[in-house]
Amino acid sequence: MGTNTNTLDFLYESTKAAGIATLSGIHLLELGNQAIRKNAQESYEINTGKSKVYFLSLGCNHHSIDWNGLDGAIPLDLTLPVPIPKFMKYFDIVTDFGDMEHVRGLEDWMEGVGHWNAWKNIHDMGKVDCLYIHTVPMVGSFSGHGSFHYTLEFFENLCKANDYEILILKGVQCDPRTNTREYVFCSYIKRVDRDFGPPREIFKGWLHR
Repeated sequence: MGTNTNTLDFLYESTKAAGIATLSGIHLLELGNQAIRKNAQESYEINTGKSKVYFLSLGCNHHSIDWNGLDGAIPLDLTLPVPIPKFMKYFDIVTDFGDMEHVRGLEDWMEGVGHWNAWKNIHDMGKVDCLYIHTVPMVGSFSGHGSFHYTLEFFENLCKANDYEILILKGVQCDPRTNTREYVFCSYIKRVDRDFGPPREIFKGWLHR
């Protein structure tokens, strides 16, 4: 996991598209204990490699979730129910800068149960009008990285099933260290207070390795 220049570019492209003028006062949930790469530090004149420190400096009400519990992250397994009632329908922005592809639980990856639970959890933690921002590996790219890779169609299906409004959906050559790591960049808004869909069996059919 790591935040590159194009990751931060996409964050601010998405917040602008969503009409969010400032991150000050925003309740932001970051998936993973993220580090800010050197290129992003230089491009944005950031004086820290810790994502939490950066977002707190902007005035965010920032929380991060990572089972490792490092750098102030809350040590939770996203494949299990979130045991913090306060977090339900709480966040204005949820960021996933290369975390969800690693979340699968203990089952064989093709079962997809743990992964479905993780997507349900982040759905449940976003309030109505929550902005979700994902940068995750595209199918056919970054071989051997993570448990799941994604397609543009995955996010089209996800958004249709949950009445999310897609703001931006595109493929991006993400990592400046190589030209073999194409990612899906997707941002969308939760417009309706509803249960997460689709059923696990349908969701499982959208998954790729």
